[in-house]
Formats: sequence, C-alpha cells, structure tokens
Amino acid sequence: MKVKFHLDKQQKPQSEGGVKVVYGQAKRSGYKLRWYLILALVISPLLIMGYYLFRTQVLVIAPAIITSYPVTITSAESSLVAPLPTVVGNRVTKGQAIILLSDPALDEETRFIEQELLKLSPPTPKIDKLYQAAIAQSEQNLQKFQQIQRNYDTFRAKGHVSEVDYAAIINISSSLNNQLNNQKLAYIEAQRHLNEIALAGPVSQADRALMQELIVKRAQQDNLTIRSPINGRVIDIHVLEGERVTADTPLITVARNTTPDIIAFLNPKYLKYSDIDTNATITFPDGKKMSATVSKPVEIVNKLPQELQRPFEGQPAYLKVTLHFEGALEQKYWIEGMEVEVQF
Repeated sequence: MKVKFHLDKQQKPQSEGGVKVVYGQAKRSGYKLRWYLILALVISPLLIMGYYLFRTQVLVIAPAIITSYPVTITSAESSLVAPLPTVVGNRVTKGQAIILLSDPALDEETRFIEQELLKLSPPTPKIDKLYQAAIAQSEQNLQKFQQIQRNYDTFRAKGHVSEVDYAAIINISSSLNNQLNNQKLAYIEAQRHLNEIALAGPVSQADRALMQELIVKRAQQDNLTIRSPINGRVIDIHVLEGERVTADTPLITVARNTTPDIIAFLNPKYLKYSDIDTNATITFPDGKKMSATVSKPVEIVNKLPQELQRPFEGQPAYLKVTLHFEGALEQKYWIEGMEVEVQF
C-alpha cells in the first residue's frame, strides 16, 4: 500500500507560517527564448558558411557594372569656365557646343595681332589701274595717228605731200609705237617688282609672321569651345561656371543615348560561361532582375574597376565579359557605373 504525505505547503503553497506569500508569474517562456537565441548563435556561423559556399562553389556569380561607354573631354589649356550651355541629362548632337571656356589674355593677344596687321597693310595706290589707263590712252592716240598716216599715204600717192612731211609723219608714228611698248614694259616690270616685294620684302615677311601667329591664336580660341564628339547625353559636368581650369582638367562626360551594356568580371575558371549568346540574369541593387546574353567575345583579362574593389582585397585577374540586355531597359536604370550582379 502506497502511503502519501500531504504537507501544508502542498495544500497552501501561497502561505508560509501563516503569512501569505505572493509569487511572481512563471518565466518559462523567457528561458525558452534565451535558449533559442543561444542555439541560433551557435549554428549561425554554419549557416553563413553554407550560404557562402553555395554562392561561391555552386552558383556562378560575377560582379558587374552598367556602362554606356562614356567619353570624358578635358581642357586643352588653362582657361576660365564661361556660362554652361547645358546641364546633366540633356541630349546633345555631334558638334554641338557643350562647354564654353574663355581666356582674356589670349583674346588680348589676338586683338593686338589684328591691329598690327592693319598697320602693315595700308591702302595701296591703284598702280595697276594707272598703268592700264596710260597704256589705253597711248593705244588710242596711236590708232588716231595711224588713220592720219593712211590719209597721208593716199595724198603721197597723188603727189600732194612732200617727202619731208611724210618722213615727219613716219617719225611720229614710230615714237608713238615706242612709247606704247615702253609703257607695256614698264607695267610688266612694275608688276614683277611688286611681286618681289610681296614675296620677300621686310613688310611682307613681318605680315606673314603675324598672320601665322594669328592663325595659331585663333586655333587656340576655337579649342576653347568644347563640342560633343558623339550624339548622346550629358551624364556629368566636372566644373562650375567661373572656375579656373588647367590643361588636361576633366570638363564634361557624355555617353551615347542607347541602351547600356553590362561589363562583368568573371573568374577565369568559369571560362565556358563567357561564350557568345550565353544567357545570364542581371540583378539590380533594388532587386529587379533582367535577362541578358553575352554579346562580345572575351579578348582580355582585366583587373576589377575601382568601384568594385573591396578594402584589403587582392588584385586577381578576371575575364572581362560584355553582355547586352535582351529586353527594353527603363531609362531610370541607365546609370553609368551602377553595380549589378550577374548570375550565369
């Protein structure tokens, strides 16, 4: 027979020596939560390691960037940035002025050379017209006298003119002919002399030197107008109005206004995934996914670009793979250099 003892504590658990004792609520759920947290802390490294091994050993994933192959235009010489005729996002056409620069010193030099050229080129007398007028007058006089001489020939045949008078007419005709020939020779000589002065004279040499310098200055002024080399859009402006820039300073970046490509950097051990028409999935930072295909053959092994490098990361070589989107891409995703993930 089993004997059971019933203590007062069992019958009245909330009483101790006749005094009522108030106990708190049971905290078993708190202990369970702490136990689950300890368990999660213990197995989390295993889960993280498993996820890492799954991504690196099972999935073929490559870091990538979006690019429209932008062109960055730099300054050819020191100058000041004039008012900007365009802003980021504007569409531009080939040859359109997109940045205006100014150089006050260059403008003053050009203006001085132009003034010196005007001083070296005074209005020339109309020598050519004077010679031509004199020759025309002599030809007219000779024609009139030749008519008189023909009349004298008629009179001489009839015996109305003496030999002395006829000889005087012949002398005058010869003198007019000689005068006309001398004027033509003098005109030719004057032209030759003017040509020599124009080619080898000191004034001509100074004029030629100034003209050569003026051409150089105007070419420099033309370089201050930066024009778009392609049809596209402005994606970045690196300077501000009124800023002083030096040679080779980046001014503006433009890109073609077409759907960008994806440049992925693939581990060389996955070479087979770099074949043309290989399918891949592009994951954007906001989670959007799109399909793409490899569009160009792999030709080079490259280092990761600066935006894809991590601190203290080595510099292994990667296959540079170019992919093209299969469908239409919204323009809000045409962000140059945006990091994406490519899964083959």
